[in-house]
Amino acid sequence: MIEILDRKKLKNFDYMLFADVVLISFFGILTIATTSKGELFAIRQTVWVVIGVVGYLFVSNLDVRFIKRNGYLFYLFSISLLILVFVNGVLSHGARRWISFGFVHIQPSEFIKLAVILMLAAYFDENPKAEPYGFKDLIYPLFIVFFPIIFILKQPDLGTAIVVLFIALSIVLIAGVKKSLIIRGVLLFLVLLPFMWSNLKPYQKDRIMGFIDPYSAPTTYGYNTIQSEIAIGSGGLFGCGIKSISQTQLSFLPENHTDFIFAVFSREWGLLGDLILIVLYGFIVYRAFIIAKSAKSDFDKLTAIGVLSFVWISVIFNMGMTMGLLPVVGIPLIFFSYGGSATITAFLAVGLLQAIKFREKL
Repeated sequence: MIEILDRKKLKNFDYMLFADVVLISFFGILTIATTSKGELFAIRQTVWVVIGVVGYLFVSNLDVRFIKRNGYLFYLFSISLLILVFVNGVLSHGARRWISFGFVHIQPSEFIKLAVILMLAAYFDENPKAEPYGFKDLIYPLFIVFFPIIFILKQPDLGTAIVVLFIALSIVLIAGVKKSLIIRGVLLFLVLLPFMWSNLKPYQKDRIMGFIDPYSAPTTYGYNTIQSEIAIGSGGLFGCGIKSISQTQLSFLPENHTDFIFAVFSREWGLLGDLILIVLYGFIVYRAFIIAKSAKSDFDKLTAIGVLSFVWISVIFNMGMTMGLLPVVGIPLIFFSYGGSATITAFLAVGLLQAIKFREKL
């Protein structure tokens, strides 16, 4: 199951990728320490990062074939935790998304992101087709994806549901789907838009309205976006420094250690810091693409594509909503925002890339 790290594995270890995610996490911890939550949350995040690093090294040393065979167990485990949320979940900010184990809170929906990647990659690897997949071929994958999404939406957690859906779409499209099915899917989405709007929670509708015109309600649904834009804009080219007092330390900017942490970083480090952070994230996407391109099997390729999608979707949505370019949907900045479940899942996901790379060199 697990091979001892020999010299060959040490030689083929992706030190650049590992250093990249650790550096992003370090910047995240440093930024969390400067928010209104302060050093206590930074210390907790450090613990999550250490656990994540251990998980990264553990997963990277697993045989990819073993991961494929047992991916369904992780999926079932994640689904069980997701259901348990409704039995004994913690209610916070009007949502029930966490399970409490003493002083530790777990968010099962984060694990679903990785579980869906493994399940879809295994399915398409075991069911190859010379021609694109049709609707009947996708019934099982659709069940894999939408079964947990139903529970996630009931929490409610629209942001995580969007991420899971985009990850799944990326894998399915790379696997190959009939063009007619894609067109029908787009048309169905457009037809269902009014129904989906009518079933959104009031606060979710407010967030969308806040995206369209935040200054029409600057003290209610547009408040977060406005404060985030102020924080980002005030950073200028080189930033105000980590000691500056602003929307962050004085709590003008809500959720400044999670959803809006990029705005805090932007104020402190400026546009130059933002560009450096974007390059660091871009390197993860680049390495995932290279690993996917040289993968030995469809499982390896689609898993790498899933991880790639996981990273770029999280980054684009988080940065986009903090800059007012996308609606606020509560998606954390991967490796950067405060949160144990999200941090550990991110490290496990990138650890999969290293496991696939090891297999390529065997």
